[in-house]
Amino acid sequence: MKVNMYTLASSQVVRYAIIIAAASLPLILAALHVTHAEESIGPVTD
Repeated sequence: MKVNMYTLASSQVVRYAIIIAAASLPLILAALHVTHAEESIGPVTD
């Protein structure tokens, strides 16, 4: 019974980690894109 509960909890943690990673990945990519775009736009405006 203990092993069952442990495997269930660990699988849930892995699932949450995957969901969090999948949700934060686009945000990270968007932030990197925005910062990169600002850097490329900076010299052009100057």
